[in-house]
Amino acid sequence: MRIKRLKIVFLTVLMLITVLNINVYASEKKSETGDSTKKEISEYTSEQYPLQKKKQQESLEQTKNSEKQDCFSKNSIDKTEEDIVNVAYNNMIKKEKYIVDLISQHSGKQTSLDAWEYNLQYLLTHYNEIKNVDNINMLYVESYIEDYKIVKATQNMPLTKRNERSTYATSYNYSNAVRYAEAYYQNYNSAYPDWTSYGGDCANFISQCLYAGGKAMKGTPGTASAAQNLSNWFSSGKTCNTNNVSSTWRGANAFKSYWQRNASGYSKFSTVSSNSYNYGFCGDAVSLLNSNGSAYHTLIIVGYDSANKDFIVAAHTGNTKTAKLSSYSPAGGFIIYNMR
Repeated sequence: MRIKRLKIVFLTVLMLITVLNINVYASEKKSETGDSTKKEISEYTSEQYPLQKKKQQESLEQTKNSEKQDCFSKNSIDKTEEDIVNVAYNNMIKKEKYIVDLISQHSGKQTSLDAWEYNLQYLLTHYNEIKNVDNINMLYVESYIEDYKIVKATQNMPLTKRNERSTYATSYNYSNAVRYAEAYYQNYNSAYPDWTSYGGDCANFISQCLYAGGKAMKGTPGTASAAQNLSNWFSSGKTCNTNNVSSTWRGANAFKSYWQRNASGYSKFSTVSSNSYNYGFCGDAVSLLNSNGSAYHTLIIVGYDSANKDFIVAAHTGNTKTAKLSSYSPAGGFIIYNMR
């Protein structure tokens, strides 16, 4: 009887040891994997079980407040920047009016700025004739065709989206991106080509900022096919060679197309408000759209105007690091790309 009881005690102890070992092992595995999955779990939980509005707002404010030491903070736009914010818009309008006048004169039929699908098709159909017109500005023609081909291809993209292939904050240092923007917004980095004389340098500059923040280039420079591939994003060399700098790196619309698919997420807004303020963060990129949905300017968020729920942005082609996003007022709204 005593032996039987000893066996029972022994088996009980053995079972307890086994359970303890399992718990210890589970605890160790949790410790090993906890850090690597913390971000995914947090994001999934936030999406599936969102915080109450007040708590969510408090969380956003805490994040933005903690970043103020790295990001610029400003409550008013300098008077000298009232004209700066219109540079890219004026360039876009000048090009679009040129195309409208060109097609109207060549066809004998009046067209308009908002008839972009007709204008695009006309340029494509009559391309060989148009390129032989005296004093033709083929830079405008080529740019218009490229822009609106992309608009047509992406016009059914959702207004907001969180991409499955998210690039998390661990691979993107927003502070480095912001610091780069503040360092080179006025004095251009000579390691890169300046595309100002080719229609603007805004997307090129913001691409540099994102690269400085840790975003990896994609694709192999050197051929026209690689440079025009909207799945690539690269820049090589110091000269304006369109084979060595992808359209997604240097062109506002191609940049938009690339980052709608490769940012952690994006969302379109019609006006600057608490909704856009709650969505964007320092280091995020921004595309301004005309009424046709064509991107004509690219910016990067470098600071917060918390009092007005606004952002401070940096850009080329209208060089600035202190303009407010609300000062631009794009007719077609704007897109914020979450880069973290």
